[in-house]
Amino acid sequence: MTLENPLRGNRVSYLSNLTPMRGIAAILTVILHCNLFMSDALVPASASMLLHRMYLMVDFFFILSGFIMCYVYGSRFNERVTKKEFEKFTIARFSRVYPLHLTTLLFTIVLFFFSSRLGVPKLMIMEVDNNSYTMLTNLLLLQSMNLHNWFSWVHASWSISTEWWAYMVFPFLVAPFLKLNSTGRGLICVACFAGYAIITFLIIPIVPFPPTMPFLKENPADLTINVAYQYGFLRCLCGFILGMMMHHAYSDGWGKKFLGNGWTMVILTIAAFTCMHFYLPDLITLVFFPLLLLCGAYGSPAVNRLFSLRPLQRIGDWSFSIYLVHQPLLFVIFKTMDYISMHRSKTGLPVDPPVPGFFIAWTICLGFLALTLFVARLTYRYVENPARRWLNAKAASTPAVVLN
Repeated sequence: MTLENPLRGNRVSYLSNLTPMRGIAAILTVILHCNLFMSDALVPASASMLLHRMYLMVDFFFILSGFIMCYVYGSRFNERVTKKEFEKFTIARFSRVYPLHLTTLLFTIVLFFFSSRLGVPKLMIMEVDNNSYTMLTNLLLLQSMNLHNWFSWVHASWSISTEWWAYMVFPFLVAPFLKLNSTGRGLICVACFAGYAIITFLIIPIVPFPPTMPFLKENPADLTINVAYQYGFLRCLCGFILGMMMHHAYSDGWGKKFLGNGWTMVILTIAAFTCMHFYLPDLITLVFFPLLLLCGAYGSPAVNRLFSLRPLQRIGDWSFSIYLVHQPLLFVIFKTMDYISMHRSKTGLPVDPPVPGFFIAWTICLGFLALTLFVARLTYRYVENPARRWLNAKAASTPAVVLN
């Protein structure tokens, strides 16, 4: 199977195994947020910390993104960055991420506006930093650049913000990284984990929280890298560059005999999830992600058969939509529940629903997953693809001017 590279007339082979991996990571992110919204009803923290560490799926996205950017676009910048190719690359990435980001942002703004007009109280954690200023920063994809003390609007879009700016840096990293030998690339990988360590030990203790929610303070003893609205770009860049290094490893066939094996992929997955279950430092769990990416890229007969299944491919295709639409859908559900509760309550105020039991909670989660997949399929078909095709069609050829 081949994939057309929008930067050139020829085509590059399509690594089909990476698509389902992206979709699975998106699904796990949805389950994480379902668990948070239902107060740990899916998997209580006392039983396992696995779901609580699923925020690391975003870091897998970052690593995967760096790999894919090198695989699809790297050859256009392996000598120099020209104005023509940089513009075409920027348009291609803008058309990929911005239309759906804008759609979900505007939907969320309208939802919160009308719910406020209907008298529905704000969701304290969800809306504490929603204002005109954060509306502007979200429009400019700046919401994760240390300008705020909390998430705003579509909270999950913080990672879209950081990825966008990683895209803008990417073309200028290709040529320097290409000149490195294996030792140099190894040192770059070490530097990425050093960046993660800086987040864990130096940045986490100083990340601010809204003064109205002191109970949200991050515990440095958790040894997490879970920064987002502040220092999210550093977190993204560490993963993105690590992914670029994995592409070089893939091109060199590094570890192919060991990693191109289905059982290796199973063992690495179990190891990563075990680390998350026992709440080990994120730095340990992250070691497995680049290796899992290479397992998927190399493939094996069993892995190829599994990941070629049509449902897994479709979920991978919809992964970006899954990631961005699930939170607005959760907002709709909770606003609707609050509105109904207000009109049934004697005080006229919404009453928090009881925490559901284990089986009911999973039934709700699976139902919500089905709804998310349905909506994601629609946004992929009617927002993502049409907008990308239209914007890419507007990309005009311009004379090449050397930028570096």
